[in-house]
Amino acid sequence: MFNRLRARITRAYVLLALVLVLAVAAASTALAFLLYARGLSDAIPGAAQRVAEAAASVKKPVASLEAPAVLSAIGRSRFHVTVLDDRGRPVAQNEREGPPSPGRAVLIALGHAIGLPRATVTIPGGRVLINADFDRFGSMLVWYWSIMLPIGVLAVITAWLIARRITSRAVGPLIEVTQALDRIAQGDFSPRRLLNENSDLPELTGAYNDVAYRLATASAERVQTEGQMRQFIADAGHELRTPLTVIMGYLDVLRRGILQDAQATQHAYETMLDESRKMRELINKLIYLARLDRAPAPLRPVPTDVAAITDRVIAALAPLAHGRIEQTARDEGAIVDADESELSEAVKNVIENALKYAPDSKVRVGVERADGRVCVNVADSGPGMEAHDIEHAFDRFYRGSGRADVEGSGLGLAIAKRTVERAGGTIAIESRPGEGTMVTMCLPSLGKPPPAA
Repeated sequence: MFNRLRARITRAYVLLALVLVLAVAAASTALAFLLYARGLSDAIPGAAQRVAEAAASVKKPVASLEAPAVLSAIGRSRFHVTVLDDRGRPVAQNEREGPPSPGRAVLIALGHAIGLPRATVTIPGGRVLINADFDRFGSMLVWYWSIMLPIGVLAVITAWLIARRITSRAVGPLIEVTQALDRIAQGDFSPRRLLNENSDLPELTGAYNDVAYRLATASAERVQTEGQMRQFIADAGHELRTPLTVIMGYLDVLRRGILQDAQATQHAYETMLDESRKMRELINKLIYLARLDRAPAPLRPVPTDVAAITDRVIAALAPLAHGRIEQTARDEGAIVDADESELSEAVKNVIENALKYAPDSKVRVGVERADGRVCVNVADSGPGMEAHDIEHAFDRFYRGSGRADVEGSGLGLAIAKRTVERAGGTIAIESRPGEGTMVTMCLPSLGKPPPAA
C-alpha cells in the first residue's frame, strides 16, 4: 500500500543527497583551484625576477651548460620553466620525470581562462618561459576525489536508509486512515480512534477522528431512530387495534341482530362513539407529534406571554377539573420565544396528565421567572412515580407501570418534551412514590424584569 509514493519520496531524498554531495565536492574543488592559482599568480613575478638576476651573472650566450644555472634560480616546485636559445629551440627545462598528471591540459586552460599570468624573461642568447605547474595540483585533486567518492557513496546509502525510515513514518498515518476507511466501506461504522500523538500528520488523523466520531454518532442515531420508529409503529398499531376491535365487534353484533333490547343497542352505540373519540384523539396526537418532528423550529422570534397562555389553558380545563387546578404563581413579565399554539398544547398536555394520574389531588400551576428563564411548574400530591417510570416518562406510548386502568395514549409528555425542545428549552420531572409529581418546563426569557416596588 502506497509503495509508489514511498519509492518516489525515497528517490527524491537520495537524489537530494547526491546533488548536495556533488555540489560540496565541486565547490571545494573550485575553491582549492582558485586558491592554488592565486598563490601561483602572486609567485610568478618573483620567479621572473630571480631568473633575470641569475641571467645577469651569465655573461655569454645561453647554452646547455649555462641553462642549469638559470633553472636553479627558480627550482622545480611550483613552476614549469623552459629555457630557449635565440632560435627558439629548448635548451633546458625543469620538467619532472614521468608522464604529466591527468587533466593537465584542462587545468592549464582553466588557469589561462581565469587570467593566470605567464612570464617571459629575455636573457643573453635566448629567453626563459615561466608557466604555472599544475601537475602537483592534479595529483592533489586525484587524491581528494579518491576520498570524496567513498564519502559520497556512504552519504547516498545513509540518505537512502533515512529516507526509507522517514517515508515509512510519513506514510504510516495514510495507511491507518485508508485501512479505517476500508472498514467503514465494509459496513463497520464504529472504527477505532487513531492517536494523534503517534502521527506525523496530526491534522489528517484529527480530521479522520472527527469524521469517524460524527459518522459513528450518526449511525448510532440512525439505528436508534429506526428502533424507535419500529417501536412507535408497533405501539401505535396496538393503541389503535383496541378501539377498532371494540368497534368492529359491536358492528358485527348489530349486523347479526343479536341485540334486540333498545337499551343494549344504545349502550353499543355509545361505546362505539366513545372508542371512536379515543381513536380520533390518538390519531390527532400522532399527527401533531409527527408534525413537530418534521417541521423546523421557527426562524424568527415570536414573543409569547406564558402567563396568558397558562391562564387560557386553565380556563379551558376548569370544567373538567372541578376546581382541582390552583394557580400558585403568575409572573406578568414571563415572555419567551416560542410558537403560541405549540406552547399552549404542551402546557395543556402536562396539566391533563396531572389531572389523570393524580385524580384525588390538587394540581398546582405556577409561572415564574429566574436566572434568565421562564419556568412553568405543574405539581400534584398524587401517588408519585417509581424511578424506572421517571426514566421513561417522556417516551412515546409509555403510561407507567400499574397505570393500565388510567385512560390515555401515553403521548402527552412526549408532545410536551418535543415542543419545549423546539423552543430551545428543557423539561424535567421530579417525583417520589407517595409524595406527588412535579413537571418543570423552562424556556429562555425575552421579557424584562418588572420594576422594583
